[in-house]
Amino acid sequence: MILKEKHIDDRQINQRVGEPVRVDWTKPKTIGGPGLFLKKFVNKTGRFEKIQLDSKCNFEKRTDGLLIHTNFSNKRALVPIASPDILELKIVRGKERINPLFPYPMWFLLKLGVSILYARYFRFRAWEYAIEPMEFKLSTKEYDFEFIGNGFDFERKQDFLKKLDLGDLLKTEIVRN
Repeated sequence: MILKEKHIDDRQINQRVGEPVRVDWTKPKTIGGPGLFLKKFVNKTGRFEKIQLDSKCNFEKRTDGLLIHTNFSNKRALVPIASPDILELKIVRGKERINPLFPYPMWFLLKLGVSILYARYFRFRAWEYAIEPMEFKLSTKEYDFEFIGNGFDFERKQDFLKKLDLGDLLKTEIVRN
């Protein structure tokens, strides 16, 4: 079911995917996924529902599933997905290019043993570090989605997906040079 802006009904969403996860400020945890762009959408139900390609999409963790928020030209749509309907999640990290050059800060930090996850933010030239876009695929009983997002956000999105507790349904692939 895809709920367009004029037909969004909180009661219907809550019945399908549960209540929004409340934040415990003493033990904060991720309850949403940052922005991705929709690159492919397949509707397996035979209905004529569709989502505009290149929509900006965010994920909201619910007690019994996920709620996908989409936005294209300020036209919103919501897609509730119950946990039992999820067939597969696959996240693919893009290829990294690491070319630090002496005497720039990133080179020094890497020599001191600082993780590339932190050192990459101290690059002086754009060509010192680059990462290709991340891909994310979500397959459910009703729909197939393919998203792409910033490669720098891979770890944050991976943490969010791990906290969904879907076990073997989550597959991670890291593209090596």
